[in-house]
Amino acid sequence: MSSAPSKTPPSAEPAVDLDYSVDDFDFETEHLPDSTFLFQRMEDALVHEGTVAGGRTLDIACGVGKLAARFRQAGGEAWGMEPSADMLALSRFVIARDAVALTRGVAETLPFQDATFDRIVCMGALDHFVEPRSFMQEAARILKPDGRVVIALANYDSLSCRLGRSIVRPFQRVAARLLRREPHQRPYWQPPDDHFHKGNPAFVQRLGGSALVLERSYGISLLWLFPGWGWLLAVMPAKLRDAAAAALDRRARANVGLADTIISVWRKRKKA
Repeated sequence: MSSAPSKTPPSAEPAVDLDYSVDDFDFETEHLPDSTFLFQRMEDALVHEGTVAGGRTLDIACGVGKLAARFRQAGGEAWGMEPSADMLALSRFVIARDAVALTRGVAETLPFQDATFDRIVCMGALDHFVEPRSFMQEAARILKPDGRVVIALANYDSLSCRLGRSIVRPFQRVAARLLRREPHQRPYWQPPDDHFHKGNPAFVQRLGGSALVLERSYGISLLWLFPGWGWLLAVMPAKLRDAAAAALDRRARANVGLADTIISVWRKRKKA
C-alpha cells in the first residue's frame, strides 16, 4: 500500500473524548433488527459513496477500522484515523493487519498534506466533534480537487425522535410520578452527554462554511429505536421484516428531515 504524506500536527489538540471504547456501546439495542438494518444501510451507503477504484479513502473516527476495510475490499486504498487508543488496539482482532493504514488523531487537526485523499468519510461521529466546522475546513484542505466528503449523521429531529418527545415522554413523566422515581436511562431522542451538537438537517446545512458545498443529501431508515418497533420486527417473518424495513427506508430517502440518519455529500467550494 502506498503511503500518504503527512505533516506535523499542531501541538495543542482540542478537548475531545480520547477514551471511547467498546464499553460505550449498547449491545442490547444494537442487535435488534431496526439497529442492524440502520447500521448496515449506513455502511453500504458510505462504501457506495466513498469508494474510488484505485483511489484513496480516509475514514474519520474509524473505530476499529471495520468500515475502512470495506473500502479496500471494494478496490480502493483504505486509511483510518481514530482518537481512541483502545479502539485502535482492538482493530488487530477485527481486521486484517494490512487492510487499512491506521493512525491516531483528532478530526479538527488532520495530520495529512493538502490534496491527499479522493474521498473522506465520517460515520456517526460528527456530533462528537468539538468543532465540526474546523473538521470540514481540514477535510477540504486534504481533499483532492474533484474529491468528496461523505457524512452519515444521526438525526435527532427524526420521526422516531419526534414521536418519542410527543408520545413517549409524557407517558414516562406520568409513570415517574406514580413510581416516585426518575427514569434511569437517557431517552433515545436526547443526544448523549458525549455529543457536543444536536444532529438534524439544520445542523447539516450550516456545516460547509467557506470550505465545502453541499452537493446532495438523503435519508436512511425510519422509526429506529421507537419503543417496541425493534422487537416487533424481531418477531416478524424474515421476508415481511425485510420488506417493512425497506419500504420505510425508501420513504426516508426522500424525506431527509424525518429519517433516522442523514447522508450528506460535499464537494470543495470553487475559489472566486
